[in-house]
Amino acid sequence: MTGHKLFFALRPDEETAERIACVVTAEHEARGLVPRLRPSRIFHITLHYFGYADGEPDPQLVALAGRAAAEVVRPAFDLSFDKFMSWGRSDATKYPFVLTGGQGLEPVRELRDALVDRLLAHGLAAPERDYEPHLTLRYDRRRAPAWDVDLPGWTASEFVLVASPQGLTRHDVIARWPLQG
Repeated sequence: MTGHKLFFALRPDEETAERIACVVTAEHEARGLVPRLRPSRIFHITLHYFGYADGEPDPQLVALAGRAAAEVVRPAFDLSFDKFMSWGRSDATKYPFVLTGGQGLEPVRELRDALVDRLLAHGLAAPERDYEPHLTLRYDRRRAPAWDVDLPGWTASEFVLVASPQGLTRHDVIARWPLQG
């Protein structure tokens, strides 16, 4: 049986994900970089990562997470990105190349904080480390140069709980919660 990663996320619609992939590809090519992007169908911004589990996600964890998520009341919001950059320690074997954003991702940070507050209220663990919202585009064995970009994201109107079976490049949405207004 395949193991799974479990996480809450914001996901762009298919058209937006493809638009982001096209912009990123053009930006890479303009700088002489090879755009080996992850499939746009799995583009997302993680809000909370529960970790990896052998087999299927724990049904009790999924139920508790769902109850906590149902208590999050936040308005829909626009998000945007302002920088391409590589992350990771200098001794890493692969570096994530990501889209990040300052003020353009502030509503994501607020949603994440509200979600973590509800998860803690339901007895679930806090994140292991501080988290900066980002959308991972690809992984590489070398760092890529950082550069600024003005890239509209999308209107986040919902967040989802995702199970990602390892090795299949697939994200299975378990449940959805609307962002109101």
